Amino acid sequence: MISLSIRTRGLLELALVGVPLFAFAAGGGIERVPKSNRSEPRVWRVGQPIPIKVINEQASFRAPLEGPGSELLVVVSALSSRPGPYPIELRVSGADHESWPNLADDGPARPPAKCPLVSRSPRPGAAETPPRERVFYLLARDGDASSPSNYIAVKGVLRGLGRGIQVYVAAEDQDAVAPAVIKDVVGSFDDLIEPRAAERFTTPRDLDGDGRFTVLFSSWLGRLGKGTVDGYARPADFDLGFHPPLGNQSDMIYLNPGLKPGPYLRTILAHEYMHAVLSSVRARGGLGFTVHEEGWLDEAIAHLAEDDHGFTPRNIDYRVAAFLDRPEERRLRVDDYFTADLFRGHGERGSAYLFLRWCVDRYGSEITRSLVFSDKSGLENLESATGATFASLFRRWSLAVFQSGRDATGSEFEPLSSINLRAPLDSVELMGPRVARVSPGTVAHRWWARGTSAHYVVLDGASTGAVEVQVSGPPGARLQVTALPLGGGGARLDLTLERFSISAGKTQVRAHVKESHGVPVRISALTWGPADPGPSRDHADRMSGRLDMLGVASLFGGSLVPANGERISKPIDLDHDRPMVVRVIGTDAGGRRIAAWAEIERSPNGDSRSRSELDEP
Repeated sequence: MISLSIRTRGLLELALVGVPLFAFAAGGGIERVPKSNRSEPRVWRVGQPIPIKVINEQASFRAPLEGPGSELLVVVSALSSRPGPYPIELRVSGADHESWPNLADDGPARPPAKCPLVSRSPRPGAAETPPRERVFYLLARDGDASSPSNYIAVKGVLRGLGRGIQVYVAAEDQDAVAPAVIKDVVGSFDDLIEPRAAERFTTPRDLDGDGRFTVLFSSWLGRLGKGTVDGYARPADFDLGFHPPLGNQSDMIYLNPGLKPGPYLRTILAHEYMHAVLSSVRARGGLGFTVHEEGWLDEAIAHLAEDDHGFTPRNIDYRVAAFLDRPEERRLRVDDYFTADLFRGHGERGSAYLFLRWCVDRYGSEITRSLVFSDKSGLENLESATGATFASLFRRWSLAVFQSGRDATGSEFEPLSSINLRAPLDSVELMGPRVARVSPGTVAHRWWARGTSAHYVVLDGASTGAVEVQVSGPPGARLQVTALPLGGGGARLDLTLERFSISAGKTQVRAHVKESHGVPVRISALTWGPADPGPSRDHADRMSGRLDMLGVASLFGGSLVPANGERISKPIDLDHDRPMVVRVIGTDAGGRRIAAWAEIERSPNGDSRSRSELDEP
């Protein structure tokens, strides 16, 4: 589920440029606003995103926000390529009038790079029977990945053979891998995964000359220093410049013996095989020289291969949820997950997947081929494939994430059309990105933002009819600010948690759900899970829970929250005291999906507070 690199890649810096008199056009592009319209404050229209100019990490604007129920979304992003975190502050106060905003310019659009023509023919099958035993080298110890002492030799025993694949199992793991698993791997690879990859991209080079792609099952994948994985690919294996033990000089991937036959196994196989295709193209002998792709794009491309097959979303659903729960803490751009200590950074992986998913929805599936068959990497590769600047892509993607699943009739944005972020994804309830709510005249809203992350703030209406918003951050954060009038008429849910009993590692809470915009809401689900999903999907599942509408009705004594009313739950027992995120999901009278979050922090006094509002990162 991750591509391991044995090198640390450098970070790039992104310069932002701000030029006034630009606004989003229908479809999310940029168009120049005629000067003659500057006397018309209707630039502030519901559904019209406004890119706000940032000067010296500060931005300010006045927008209409008329009375209770009216809302304005402000998306504040930190586009720094550095990890951060950066302390950001937003202040909002009542104003007596709106004004024409000072608008940002995210840079020019260029023609996208042409997708190269590459042979898509599958590899010929091999007639010869491979050796019964073969030695492979695995990175098994923490420390310098370029040190031979951190590798071990594993003897693999041949257990499966297909037209284009051979499956080895580590000698010590023979009893752990059932024949049904081997059969599933061989059949899925030969009949589904390799033909599809060959049609859309190419096949990995046959580095070891045996005519087949190699899979090795080894329990060392459950004993890696930075966490358990179900599968991985090593770019060094595809680079003839790395000799054993640093590289196996073989077209191969590694799988965990704990995998069971079925859709999830096939998803992992498709994911890792896509890593292999990319590594083979990018290693010397493919392009003629080595160009490692940055980790975030490498992983995003592999996750999109999962979508291409559609076996199951279970390798990405919980990662998307982890991103949506804390978007300001999830870095999009991670050059190398291993060296960034984000080897199991599920929220970061969810961010990368959604970003490239949106890019493909917007620009077409051929951009993935352009990204793969490129001599560029990272932002340079992305900007070349799309023809747009990263600043423009990030701003439009951030809005699409928020708008996904909402009633966006008349809105001028480019949708994330292939996934609904306010609907169930497999067994995970998605609720859109977590938002902070701020009212005019309250204390400054503060949070810590990671580099290449977005924070969503919804401002409530002011009695004065308009608000003045001021956003500030530290040097180097590279702030990006976007405002989006949301209008009014919808419900607002607030969720607070009362922790009143803790004993023997268990937590008991009572949920208070309030509606404050005068619109009744029918609660459809209540979910809870770890703030950090932990090492694996199974780990997150063991700590998570969900109640459907019937369960909600039993817990709260009914599922309808009256207009401006409240429902209080019976005690909810949690069998641990780790930081948890609790979510409530409902539908208002207009059919809009409404959500609210609360978080149980591990703190002596049992406070339930949002991490985005804490004083420390």
